[in-house]
Amino acid sequence: MKLIILIVVVLAVIVWLQRLKKNLTQHRPAPGEPTFNSGAAASAASDSPQAEAIVACAHCGLHFPASEALADASGAVFCSAEHRRLHST
Repeated sequence: MKLIILIVVVLAVIVWLQRLKKNLTQHRPAPGEPTFNSGAAASAASDSPQAEAIVACAHCGLHFPASEALADASGAVFCSAEHRRLHST
């Protein structure tokens, strides 16, 4: 029983060390890249694309990106031409 517990503990330590090593190598700055941490998160956030507005279909209530919306004359938005047609009748 002691041997099994010892094996489990040793395996847990090995897995933990491998994950630690993986995390350290992933977050290591490239040569010439600044090594300070306070600006790293801010620069990563500014590099990401802007979030797109989400709208709801006036017919079915489905939420989808505003760039995919179809609008009618009254300004209501729809997820498809079929829902726009059904809503107008």
